[in-house]
Amino acid sequence: MKQEIVYVGIDVAKAHLDVAWEKQFHRLPNDVAGTKQLLCLLKAIAGQVQVIWEASGGYERSVMQTLQRGGIKASVVQASRVRQFARAIGILAKTDCIDAAVLCAFGKAMQPQVTAPSNPQQERLREMESHRRHLSRLLVAEQNGRAQLTDPTVLALTERLVGQIQKQIERIDLLIKELIEGSPGLSSKAQKLMALTWVGPRTAALLLAQMPELGQLNRREAAALAGLAPFNRDSGKLRGRRTIFGGRRAVRTGLYMAALVATRHNPILAAFYRRLRAAGKPPKLALSATMRKLLLALNTSQTPTNPRLNSTQLLQLQNAATWHRRLNHH
Repeated sequence: MKQEIVYVGIDVAKAHLDVAWEKQFHRLPNDVAGTKQLLCLLKAIAGQVQVIWEASGGYERSVMQTLQRGGIKASVVQASRVRQFARAIGILAKTDCIDAAVLCAFGKAMQPQVTAPSNPQQERLREMESHRRHLSRLLVAEQNGRAQLTDPTVLALTERLVGQIQKQIERIDLLIKELIEGSPGLSSKAQKLMALTWVGPRTAALLLAQMPELGQLNRREAAALAGLAPFNRDSGKLRGRRTIFGGRRAVRTGLYMAALVATRHNPILAAFYRRLRAAGKPPKLALSATMRKLLLALNTSQTPTNPRLNSTQLLQLQNAATWHRRLNHH
């Protein structure tokens, strides 16, 4: 007989954890002691436990890792899905306690998939890559603001800050490189990604950090996860404009630059882009389609057992017309 799953909703805040299941509610501190107490509470529940929570800017990571090491299954769900679910069942109020109860109800109704335990090296890479993007945004902001400065003292301070940010970016790039090269799994994946000549170390690091599922997804799942799947907007006789939305913004931004380079320097993707433009497609739509095709090739490169397109064949993309036809149908 299948064991019943007990869904436990946890609303994660910086200072505390609100926990709800069935008719029980607990508030625990979000620290080491509170996490241990939470683990004891969950282990005392009769039945198989699955924790449901939203991503909370990183405040949930240490708790999640502790629970997964303790044998507790956990699912991280999108906050927008949970809020829409709350409205659908008539809950408009929002407090930490209510959010925990809504997460519990969401688990019972939707039965989300269990989030796989994260690899420590993968977590380090994700944190480093996220910090690298943060530094890049700071650098752009400071460089843009520098052009408007006239006071010599403020200008000198800004120049010094720009230099420090640039040094930190160089340092984090070196740390990312060392981490990837020191991990056989990450190194092998990076080499397969960079075997495609329009993908450099920066894009490879971004994909490894922010989309580790590459190679484990089908073409539709990969496109949707990156936010590159066009969704219908039809009603009755109306056929609305298809648009892309959602997904992982960081991945989509990185693929934008890679696809932009590919439309100029890769014969196959450049021809694909030009064909869409010649058919009257707007530039952004054509580039989005190129990004999707690039993502599918990258996803396939991580699946060496794929009988249609393996990593060795992907190396011939630049000068093999047969792969042009295959990519058009992939």
